[in-house]
Amino acid sequence: MIKTLLLFLLSILFGGIIFVYVGNTFGWDFILSSFKIFLNLEGFLIIILSFFIAFLGALRWKKIIGEKSISNNELFKIYIGGFSVMYLFPMVILGSEFFRASLLEHKEKIGWDKALASVFIERIIEWTINIIVIITGVLYFFYAIQKPSQNLAIIFAVSIAITLIIFITIYFYIFKKKSFLRNILLKTNKGNYEESLAIKVEKIVFEYFDIKNINLWKGYFLSILKVLAMLLRIWLIIFFLNNILGFMESFSILGFSFLSTLIPIPAALGIQELIQAFAFENLNINLGVSNGFSMLLRAGDVIVSITGFVLFFKAGYDFLRNKVLQK
Repeated sequence: MIKTLLLFLLSILFGGIIFVYVGNTFGWDFILSSFKIFLNLEGFLIIILSFFIAFLGALRWKKIIGEKSISNNELFKIYIGGFSVMYLFPMVILGSEFFRASLLEHKEKIGWDKALASVFIERIIEWTINIIVIITGVLYFFYAIQKPSQNLAIIFAVSIAITLIIFITIYFYIFKKKSFLRNILLKTNKGNYEESLAIKVEKIVFEYFDIKNINLWKGYFLSILKVLAMLLRIWLIIFFLNNILGFMESFSILGFSFLSTLIPIPAALGIQELIQAFAFENLNINLGVSNGFSMLLRAGDVIVSITGFVLFFKAGYDFLRNKVLQK
């Protein structure tokens, strides 16, 4: 009884702290206006599309896990809970991944090594497609503005080159089934490294990235569908703001949006607006449209993340309750 009461009080305290943090991060007026925005048909369509984008991410994760018995509903809850962690606390490296893996192990009785491997595989697949969008979007951006400044061209060229080198290296190790972690563990004299969690996770990742694995291609396909849904959301928001945007302009703006998420600031607050304003201005799109676009796009993501936060809090409470009360 005492344990239950203490756990309940700690949960209320933790939830209150996070709630205040979210309110202070976005501003209470913005959160309230976000909900008001979606009282009309246009806003309702944007929020439905935002949740559909998250659903596609959860469906991709299910294909990666490969367990048909897992409930789509439960997996979706865990996924948007993880989205909330990633969106609100990007400075917590791999926080979203460990949260999702922990709940997957706890709720669906998936092995810890397989649960961890599934979230790492999902991030690799997602960011493979995201990097393609960023590169394509930036290249079109340079084509559209015709004469970019030399410094800007160098910054983007170096950034893209470094990103490509990192991803080519990752895929080289994966498809060659060449262990990167084993060499590190050997050098650090970590006993029976073959039994270590890191090696087990790495083996599962290697096994998944087999060109004969149909779920690998389903993962890429669902990532492409997710990007297309994001492009549709961008086009619709601009359309609702009484402007028409071409496909490649939408692609470029999405690429810059992905770029802003690489900077570890909660919800890319300020950075996303700055980068999007830069893209809109150089693509000759009215800056007033840029401000409205950023607000609508962020409002959709904020509502999804708040929903995810509620589920995150409930799932975390249930997880702690089971762990504590079992002792």
